[in-house]
Amino acid sequence: MSNRSARAWLAKLGWNWKEVCKTIYKDGHERPDVQEYHQNMFLPRMAAFKSRMLEWDDDLQPIFKQLAEGEKPLLFITHDKSTFNSNDGRKCIWIHKDKSPLRKRGRGQGLHVSDYLTPIGRLDHGKVCETLKCDGDIWWTGELMMEQLTNKAIPAFERVFPGCQGLFAFDNAKCHQKYATDAFRTGNMNLTPGGKCSVPMRDGWFVHADRPQEIQKQSMMLPDGRLKGLRIVFQERGPWLTGRKILTQCSIPGDSPGTTKLNPTCKYASNASCCARAPLSSQPDFQAQKGELQETIEAAGHLVIFYSVYHCELNFIEYFWGRAKMYARAPYDYTFPRLVKVVPEALGYVSKQLIF
Repeated sequence: MSNRSARAWLAKLGWNWKEVCKTIYKDGHERPDVQEYHQNMFLPRMAAFKSRMLEWDDDLQPIFKQLAEGEKPLLFITHDKSTFNSNDGRKCIWIHKDKSPLRKRGRGQGLHVSDYLTPIGRLDHGKVCETLKCDGDIWWTGELMMEQLTNKAIPAFERVFPGCQGLFAFDNAKCHQKYATDAFRTGNMNLTPGGKCSVPMRDGWFVHADRPQEIQKQSMMLPDGRLKGLRIVFQERGPWLTGRKILTQCSIPGDSPGTTKLNPTCKYASNASCCARAPLSSQPDFQAQKGELQETIEAAGHLVIFYSVYHCELNFIEYFWGRAKMYARAPYDYTFPRLVKVVPEALGYVSKQLIF
């Protein structure tokens, strides 16, 4: 086979000849689950909010709309995180003849920035912004996210925009879907009460088969403080799965020969009875469980929406990061102390008109 034929066949088989990059990008715009969420969840919800959404003119003056009695103006607030690195300089610079400057290897130490943006600028003039030196095992976590939200973002919004309701928008990231410690999670429950991994759980509820119009409240804890087992919870809600041996959760072949691991799919199967965790996960109170971030925002009287996966272009804060990094990459002193000093300047450099 000639080289030309080999290249043609490699291209047909999905191989590409291109530069090796350290970063990984996967375009999942056309994935069926992504399209379903984007078309049937995200876009309809945004369209429904449009009539209440607060808007501004070219002079950044608010445009008031006629709202129904009891409705509040809705203000869009977007959140995102970005990392600034000490060795991250401009990719293209003016070079005199062949005197190319020497740069340090690697991206260097990083500064993680978490901020909130409104259509007319940073929330509370950037006072809710949080920065964290990210190095080694130090990264922005869901716990830090919740601290920023509850202690800074929500109080600042209610102070700066009194009488308005916030629509907080977040990326569809795993840390934004983190559950509260007492949330309904069958993964924390054993077949019998207690266990090393069990943690206190909030009270549940169910609809009894004999009284479908009545919602029954159910404590998930025993009087001695232990978490109820799956068997007790189901016996209190109705008939227990009988006639065969019931596992806590189904197993599937493991990664190594002769080993097994828990089957992650059966825990979320609808009305399945293959193991104890599957049917309990299908119960209404477990199905209605929301992430801690969403619960916190809705408990404060505001709304939350999550961007579609692989649709970062929907978040206008990306333009904000781009302009801020252009400013931060200008100096040639690539050191971490310089980065700590220049990042606040870069974030404050972006004009409100550019954000709008």
